[in-house]
Amino acid sequence: PTWRNQMTNETLTMKEINALGDCFNSTFGRQSVANAGYSIRADFHGNRMVMKYQTVVHFNSRDGLATQKAECERESVEVLNQALSEGKSKFRETTGRALKVKELNSRDDVELISATANNPRKICYYRRYITFEIS
Repeated sequence: PTWRNQMTNETLTMKEINALGDCFNSTFGRQSVANAGYSIRADFHGNRMVMKYQTVVHFNSRDGLATQKAECERESVEVLNQALSEGKSKFRETTGRALKVKELNSRDDVELISATANNPRKICYYRRYITFEIS
């Protein structure tokens, strides 16, 4: 896509890019929350940041996939918004300036890991991706 190569007028300095990575990157579990049962990660592509939420979910066929997925959607948006807020605060403390973000896209998916005909429980990955333009 053409948006990958576009930069805004307000590009970040190298110091700010490094601070951004320190504030949001969780390659070694800095933002991952193992005890909470989910992980949060941020990837950077030019002036785009993709925040990723992932958790393992046990869906019960009797309760309805749509109802359970709606709860996952609510929780993922809440957790990612909190992580974004904390990251922006940490960025301001580190660099002395505010980080501006504009949400471009939000999507989620459910990936089936395990299911059997004899058990109504299905084990899935639930993931949410939110793409932001940063400046």
